Amino acid sequence: MKDPKVFWVWVGIVVVVMIVVAFFIWRPGAKPQVASGPVPVYAPQGQLVPQFPPSLILGTSTIVNGSYAINYTSSTNQYTVEFNSSSSMASLYTSYKQYLSANGWTITNDITKYPTSRGLYASNTSSSVTVGIAQNNKGSQVTISYVVQ
Repeated sequence: MKDPKVFWVWVGIVVVVMIVVAFFIWRPGAKPQVASGPVPVYAPQGQLVPQFPPSLILGTSTIVNGSYAINYTSSTNQYTVEFNSSSSMASLYTSYKQYLSANGWTITNDITKYPTSRGLYASNTSSSVTVGIAQNNKGSQVTISYVVQ
């Protein structure tokens, strides 16, 4: 650009466009959008939500870290627990496989490809269960989601 006035006109236009764009993208005091959906209801610390079947907690020296319920629809509810156990990952995995098979559950997914974790997914006519077991330095950490449909 040979004419400095044209250059400054273009700089002015770019600055104005940037200000307009910034105004529409960033507004002081604007609240970010939050996704809406089902809200978990937590049990008191160390306890299970009442609808979670205690028979699904296997292992020795179990300590419940947390438990919650989520109501998705009037007919679909999820109940979840996370707990620590002094039992090894391998023994818990075997115990859950045997327990689910012996109690009317059909295991449809069995994850063993990771060295420090195991997973199982099973279902019956009215519910499904997901069991995740992770090895830790004191035994295992287990997360179980029980879904009633």
